[in-house]
Amino acid sequence: MIKVGAISALIAFMIDRISKWWFIDVFDLPNKGVVEILPIFDVVMVWNRGVSFGFLSAEGDFGRWALVVLNLIIVAVLIYWLKSAKNFLLSGAIGLVIGGAFGNIYDRVKFGAVADFFQFHWNEWYFAVFNVADSFIFVGAVLLIFNSTFGGDAKGQNEQE
Repeated sequence: MIKVGAISALIAFMIDRISKWWFIDVFDLPNKGVVEILPIFDVVMVWNRGVSFGFLSAEGDFGRWALVVLNLIIVAVLIYWLKSAKNFLLSGAIGLVIGGAFGNIYDRVKFGAVADFFQFHWNEWYFAVFNVADSFIFVGAVLLIFNSTFGGDAKGQNEQE
């Protein structure tokens, strides 16, 4: 199961890196401002100094490196959990979260902030700007909840009761 998680993490990390490279270097989003894709969806360049979806902003070098260390601790805990995973869903979900976390860690180390560019809005209500790594973290977390509720872990718990 470790291989499933590692492959999921690597794929998530690579897709995130490719998307950020394309938006920043090829599409040149930093010089374009807001680009409307759909009436409810734009791409816009935002350098996020906080955690996923812009929460808990951490200005300055101390905050930047504190978030890097915190993220690495979380990844270490997830890797430890991955070692005991018993099914593909759990392994894949943990891998998605790890890959997304590494994508954002990479940005924070290289640029000092995380590159975000997807933004949904409804009329004048704008939602948090996010990136592919944030999406993988979110999907992985949802799959972890699903697995604990309906997957192999839930079946094991029900049998013990």
